[in-house]
Amino acid sequence: MGRDLDTRFSHLLEAIAKHENTTVEMLGKTFASEEIENRRTFYPQLKRVLSRQEPDIDEFQKVIRNCWAAMTRYESIRFGRFIKDESAAVLAIQEFIQDFPQGDTEAADRIDTFINEAVRLGYTRKRDGPPDRPGAAALCSVILTALFPGRFVDYKQWRWREFAQRVDYNTSFPGIESYGQGIVWAGHFAADLAETGTFRRIWNNDHPLWAVAGIAWVLPGLKLDEINPMPDINEDDEITTLLAHKKQVILYGPPGTGKTYRANNYISHLNAHDYEVHEDSLLDQRIFSLTIYEPRDGQIPDLTPGTRFTYGWKERRNWQKYYDELQEGDMALAYNAVKLHRFTTVVRCTRKDADSIEFEVVLQFSGPSFEDMKNDPGLKESELIRINMSFSLKRLKHGELQRIIALSDGLTYESLGIELKRIRETVPNKEFVTFHPSFGYEDFVEGLRPLATDDGTLAYRVEDGIFKTLSRRAFNVLAERAGIEERWNESESIPSLDDAKKQKLVDAAPGVPFCLVIDEINRGDISRIFGELITLLEADKRYGEEHGITITLPYSKEKYAIPPNLYIIGTMNTADKSISLVDAALRRRFGFIEMMPDYNVLRNLPDDKDDEVREIVEITVDALETINERIAGNYDRDHRIGHSYLIKLRAACSRDEALEMLHFAWYHEIVPLLQEYYYDAPARFNEVIGSRFVKISPDERGFDIRERLYGDELLVAVEGLANGNREQEGAEADE
Repeated sequence: MGRDLDTRFSHLLEAIAKHENTTVEMLGKTFASEEIENRRTFYPQLKRVLSRQEPDIDEFQKVIRNCWAAMTRYESIRFGRFIKDESAAVLAIQEFIQDFPQGDTEAADRIDTFINEAVRLGYTRKRDGPPDRPGAAALCSVILTALFPGRFVDYKQWRWREFAQRVDYNTSFPGIESYGQGIVWAGHFAADLAETGTFRRIWNNDHPLWAVAGIAWVLPGLKLDEINPMPDINEDDEITTLLAHKKQVILYGPPGTGKTYRANNYISHLNAHDYEVHEDSLLDQRIFSLTIYEPRDGQIPDLTPGTRFTYGWKERRNWQKYYDELQEGDMALAYNAVKLHRFTTVVRCTRKDADSIEFEVVLQFSGPSFEDMKNDPGLKESELIRINMSFSLKRLKHGELQRIIALSDGLTYESLGIELKRIRETVPNKEFVTFHPSFGYEDFVEGLRPLATDDGTLAYRVEDGIFKTLSRRAFNVLAERAGIEERWNESESIPSLDDAKKQKLVDAAPGVPFCLVIDEINRGDISRIFGELITLLEADKRYGEEHGITITLPYSKEKYAIPPNLYIIGTMNTADKSISLVDAALRRRFGFIEMMPDYNVLRNLPDDKDDEVREIVEITVDALETINERIAGNYDRDHRIGHSYLIKLRAACSRDEALEMLHFAWYHEIVPLLQEYYYDAPARFNEVIGSRFVKISPDERGFDIRERLYGDELLVAVEGLANGNREQEGAEADE
């Protein structure tokens, strides 16, 4: 699966935060703060100087020398030679910035021309020596950044090229033959980076490109390569391979083997933060639906544009909140509720009194009938249909208006005087859910939920479950990334795309992964929870794939398919339910990875770990191995005890702390787990853990846990287990 720029940038920030010994969130306040503040302070001053009809060269020199990006020690000397002929320098600057071109090619040519002129006027490495084009380019870029802070960044070629390489920017560096092309390229790179959700979350300021430039200036001084700044999301090759082929995988094994940890660790690298999608919105623009009853309210469909009529408002308190929202100038769609049972007329509010509203007819159109709306996937679950259009006045949601326009002849956003606003929505690309015995299809896919109506009656509506919601999310982000306009809206079927668009979805899918982690997947009734989705899970049955299948859901009657970029990682505790008991149809559709106790995880301690702590860890791990060998011998391999119960021992800083952690893990996690396994088999329990910890009753039908041991006494007993001694020396005599 691929990664987008947001993910790669997030990984870089994690490496920087580790290097700086801080958090990613704190980087916005601490990292490159001086460089960013330098730009905030002096670039606006430079813009004021440059915006004058004839820039004052002395004031220009005073300000530019404070701009670090353009004025190193040697560049300051070369800049002095550049402005020695003041009139020539001013003329060069004026010709450079006057009517600066909008197109990239023209802009690059203008930049290169200025650099050549700056070199001619004195930007040379030595007096009358070779040209200093990098220095002239830096001066040029600072001027552009001050004037156009949303388009350009101050430029040093090697800094920006290294920055782009670290985040694997997908637009290649243009080369070194033209500094103009490089400066234009750097502006695009910085703008793309500033648009990522990660950047906006951490650096939320008025001139984001200045912050990006500050990062670029500081980054080369950090030795990030020593700490692997770009961890590969595919570093878990086993999961990656199975997901690529199967689309879903189950991690299974005994308790405490790190299944959930591994799943969460894997999806944390899918995308460090969330995706964004863009959609059109009405925002604060209001459009209402007005229900007309003939003859009481008049023959509205017969009125010509410009005609005014009065709509009575007495005894309509159920809809008072919409009356209060309505303002003079607001538009409404009139619905004829008696004869035509359809939308027919666009009207505008011209006056609002306490007991009436005056409307003016704007447009007659052929709108959808009640039956049309009732059968429309986007409207059939709307409030309009649920209450049979029986309201007086109601504000329309954007989705409702969108569908009414789509079903109408002669009605457009323009005819309503509406300008749609483009908004961005943050979309999380991962979800976590735990299955349990009462978790059902209704929670996972969709189901009926009770709804109290305004008149106090009880109705039911279809509510989407977590997997259907994530499917829609994954599809919409994927569609945007693939350049496809269609969206999967709520209460609608998945869009029907042609083969070319479906192929675009499939091609883009690896770069836009979404993932659902299902913890304890075997604790739920898997076949019932997935229902008909079992068929759709197969990789080649996903939407857009060669044998893609679309089904009709039972409650909503919507068309549904699983997008190709949605993956499932399940975890299964085999001590609860063996993998052999999982439905065979489900097993065919999942890849499986067995996770058993990994003792090396515990033994691989840092080199500087205290020797006494290291000894305690070694003894404990040896004891765990002995216990697991005995469990496998008198019970089965699926009930062995995982290494994660003892993982905290690795963090112990002293012998006393290690003994305390051992005591907690032993008596609060390991012994209780063994009690559960052997509650009806005391003799086998004793075989596993020994009489130093368990006391069997005389009739051998029951057992008690002996008084707890602490400190060195516990360590000695555990060491006895490590040495394979079932009966520990000094154990109390059984009664």
